[in-house]
Amino acid sequence: MTYNFSYHVPTRIYFGDQISQQLGQELKKHGHNVLLMYGSERLKTLSLYQTILEQTKELNLFELGGVEPNPRHSTVNKAATICKEKHIDVILAVGGGSVVDCAKLTSPAAFYSGNCWDLVTGKAPMERFLPIVTIPTISGTGTDMDAFGIVSNQDTLDKLPFFHPQLYPVASFLDPTQTFTVSKFQTACGAIDAFSHYLEVYFMRPNLDAHLRCIEGFMKSILKALPIVLEHPNDYESRASIMWASSWALSGFTFGPTKGTPFMCHWIEDEISAKYDITHGLGLAIILPHYLDYCLNEQSAPLYAELGTNVLDLPQDCSPQEIGKKCIQALQTLFFSTCGLPKRLRDCGVSNTDKFPEMARIACRNCMHGFVDLNQEDVINILTASF
Repeated sequence: MTYNFSYHVPTRIYFGDQISQQLGQELKKHGHNVLLMYGSERLKTLSLYQTILEQTKELNLFELGGVEPNPRHSTVNKAATICKEKHIDVILAVGGGSVVDCAKLTSPAAFYSGNCWDLVTGKAPMERFLPIVTIPTISGTGTDMDAFGIVSNQDTLDKLPFFHPQLYPVASFLDPTQTFTVSKFQTACGAIDAFSHYLEVYFMRPNLDAHLRCIEGFMKSILKALPIVLEHPNDYESRASIMWASSWALSGFTFGPTKGTPFMCHWIEDEISAKYDITHGLGLAIILPHYLDYCLNEQSAPLYAELGTNVLDLPQDCSPQEIGKKCIQALQTLFFSTCGLPKRLRDCGVSNTDKFPEMARIACRNCMHGFVDLNQEDVINILTASF
């Protein structure tokens, strides 16, 4: 069997307590005019904001706040206009994955005269890019060390991913203490997002044994740390474990030679958050158990058994399919009992199933070729079970 793949991550990582004190010297490498992008105005009440002001006092700092939890293309267009008018040299994205994704699309949009949505749909190519520096304040998406992004179009109710190898952040400052004040809800949603990234790759085979063992370690670290930080938000070691594990989730490090579509559950959830503006990690928490249950069969059961034994520490005293059921039950207990998240889409503002066929059509891309192939009817069934 041939194991061919390419791996390259050019992002410089600054990791640790108070690491943002080195922000200024990093920004100066890329220019003089900085656009600070963030979500909530709450940032300005944090010491991090004062650190940013101190570190950029010799630079020209411009700001754009209000980036949405599911970032919108209209906000990207607004940011791109600022970049053009103020001759921005580097973008500083501070916040969660939504802010970083918004910055990523702003990077090429700053050199494009049309609507940024053209760059997402492929109507226009991404040709030039502004460098991006990130300071994540929530763990989960992994977007601080990858070249992917996703953005919503509120005019069409579409949510689409984008990718370009030039979209890796040039640097990311990972300070676990910046996540101490993140709510239990957002902490749980972020950790579940990262866990799902790993789990979906883990089930894709073939892969190198070294990759599989690394994925197991990352997943175990997240599952071990999450209940701890929910009870003890300032536990540095556990926050650091989740942050570091999350950052590797989409860097490509664990992908190896896997074939097919590793993020089928993510594609299904993207349609949920696109149509109903639900927090991505919450949507995953609701969908993932039903997705796993639907895909559990005699052929896939050994994968579940491996997960149960090596990650969830379940006993091997029953059949692979029975272990698979116990895996799903263990995740449901974590998501809904330990984390306290809603169990059903109907609990999150989804009032009916009318949009499910269209959502399934878009999510499915005709057919999803994963560890279990899914068609449009399958996706409708998973959405309905989650309702």
